[in-house]
Amino acid sequence: MKKQDGILILVLLTAAAVFFLGYRIWNRKTPEEVVVYVGEQEYARFPIKEDRELLIETEKGINRLIVKDKKADVTEGSCPDKICVRQSPISQTGETIVCMPNQVIVTIEQAAGTLRH
Repeated sequence: MKKQDGILILVLLTAAAVFFLGYRIWNRKTPEEVVVYVGEQEYARFPIKEDRELLIETEKGINRLIVKDKKADVTEGSCPDKICVRQSPISQTGETIVCMPNQVIVTIEQAAGTLRH
């Protein structure tokens, strides 16, 4: 490997890192709302900055959602496997918590009508 090859590799890696970081900063979305779906229907929608506790009761079972410090967490579920309860709290736009047996989806979205930075 020649000296020029090493320089070329270093320049390409640096350019890729700058591009990646610029893309992440430019496309950053501010998490604004917690949205709860039961089946395909929207069950609840509220700002993530509001601390609250929500009991989600469906025909399939019950889940308890706690939103605190701009993080949403399913802390209880009547489902047998409790995967939704074991998931980490979510706080970023696009993150989800899913309880398949109870057909509950909790996701973080931007508020309708907001512009990206």
